[in-house]
Amino acid sequence: MYAREDVNVGKVLQRLPKSIREKVLADAFLDQCWTVFKKHDPFGREKLEGQNLWKALLEALPENFRKAILSNQYGWSLQQDSVYAFTNCGRAGEPSVSLIKFPEYVKFTLALIMHKYGANAKVLDCKMALKPQEMDHSMRKTKVVASLGPASWSEEMIPKMIEAGTDIFRLNCSHRRDGDFERVYPLIRRFAKDMGRKVEVLGDLQGPKFRVGELAGEPVPLIEGEILEFGICKTDDDHIRPGRITMKSTIEQRALVKAAKPGIDLLIEDGLMKVNVVEKLSDTELKVKVVRGGKLKARKGVNVPDVEIDCAALTEKDIEDAE
Repeated sequence: MYAREDVNVGKVLQRLPKSIREKVLADAFLDQCWTVFKKHDPFGREKLEGQNLWKALLEALPENFRKAILSNQYGWSLQQDSVYAFTNCGRAGEPSVSLIKFPEYVKFTLALIMHKYGANAKVLDCKMALKPQEMDHSMRKTKVVASLGPASWSEEMIPKMIEAGTDIFRLNCSHRRDGDFERVYPLIRRFAKDMGRKVEVLGDLQGPKFRVGELAGEPVPLIEGEILEFGICKTDDDHIRPGRITMKSTIEQRALVKAAKPGIDLLIEDGLMKVNVVEKLSDTELKVKVVRGGKLKARKGVNVPDVEIDCAALTEKDIEDAE
């Protein structure tokens, strides 16, 4: 809510059209305001509030401002803003304006309109309380980034997303399969050109990922206190089974197991399950104890918060995806 000191009435009223400015600043305007005030104060209380004050204000305002206010849905809100700010009584108070202060209140309301909306009555309408949507996409400062995936990278969806305002398409390299991006990228370029839009493409590289391997059968229950083997797959058939958790042999995952030491916790599936290293058998094999159990499924993430892993930030897959 505005405060009275927020509005420099004298300075703001100078922005009024000349004909209105001269009328409002003339001495005769005071008499006109007092005449209107008395009309809406039949009992001679020399104080107006609520609906009577609102009616008197509208009548005292210049005609074009009055019509502009009455034609939009924010008229009553505007009157509330002006009376609360002018009287400085707060929302919980009982705002009223005296006879002697009424001309000053009318001028303050005019200035508030100019200050709040930055416009005169010629352009004051109900849309001014809302920032208009910028329909020219090239003028928007905020860019819209949309992720593309199997559900949205079809020839039907891409132009719809561009039409809806997408400025940048994000391609998640974690889900890249052979030929996917090679097919999608030309589609983006073709539709952007046909629609006359500048659309960029952002490749989101996966980075190092640590995941358990495949299952030999059904999901494996991990029971608290159980001692298990945890290591890199020895063969292509060395899958997860009761008593053993495996990870595929990649540079990053071999580095993880090599860096693990007794006492370190390994978090599985965003920490839903946790195992603690009790013995290091080799650079590729560990003995772990289940601290927090659960049902282990294939390809669940592994996180080691307390270990510094010696591996590059860009994986072989990242380099391939970038190329």
